Amino acid sequence: MFPYMGGKKQHSTWISPYIPSNIKTYVEPFGGAMWVYWMSNKTPVETNVYNDYNRHLCNVFSCASDDPDLFKGVLMSYYDDLHNPEKFEQYRDEVFSYRSIRFDIPDFNMAAKYMLLQMQIFTGGDNLTEKSKIYIETKYKEKYKIFTEKLGDDKYLKKLAKLTVKNDDYRKIITEYDSKDTFFYVDPPYYNMEHYYTEDDFDHADHMDLLRQLRSTNARWALSYYHFPDLEIVLPRDEFVWHEEKTHSINARVSSAERTELLIMNYPMSLTFL
Repeated sequence: MFPYMGGKKQHSTWISPYIPSNIKTYVEPFGGAMWVYWMSNKTPVETNVYNDYNRHLCNVFSCASDDPDLFKGVLMSYYDDLHNPEKFEQYRDEVFSYRSIRFDIPDFNMAAKYMLLQMQIFTGGDNLTEKSKIYIETKYKEKYKIFTEKLGDDKYLKKLAKLTVKNDDYRKIITEYDSKDTFFYVDPPYYNMEHYYTEDDFDHADHMDLLRQLRSTNARWALSYYHFPDLEIVLPRDEFVWHEEKTHSINARVSSAERTELLIMNYPMSLTFL
């Protein structure tokens, strides 16, 4: 629903056709901005689960799904604070003071402050940190207002109404929802790019735990990654379906360099555009 580091808005058009049609539960263990869910014409299904380690992100989606009208009103009440460096730094310090605290959610004012920050940083750089500075863009409509207006859009409201929000470790979520009727879209922090994400220390052991856990699931899953050698060992090409897609990064650090995005699946590849 909004720009976010590693977001899959641009990739959702080629990822969505690979989502199986005969599923009852759709889960994103690394939810982020959850663009595949919002953009796919195959969702929502009976049960739809957003999970992320970042409690502030979970709070945003909890507010949006629990009471979108109230959240929209709270977001609008902060319009006067846009383009204000002093307010940005005040809210940044407040948000990051809660970084290690499991504050109660939904917290509508905290979510509005977090989005005011998230929507006013340069999306081509690192994600939001306790040192982030405001990036003022006057040429285009404010991203914060665009997000706010989506809470009055039926396209998003219908999917928000069917959304369950979790804030747990990915291992617990995969175990909890694992079944033959479940589909996991798995989009973890990419290998050797974990430092772009500010809320989780995701290391090599976490990557390996994830790969091994996916191997043992009953559910169907599709895993987004850039290539690294251990992928070939744990999820070999002769046992799993590997799709390669040429993409371009919008991160300023790599100057829109071409990259190969992987989508690894544990089910026969069958494009479904309906």
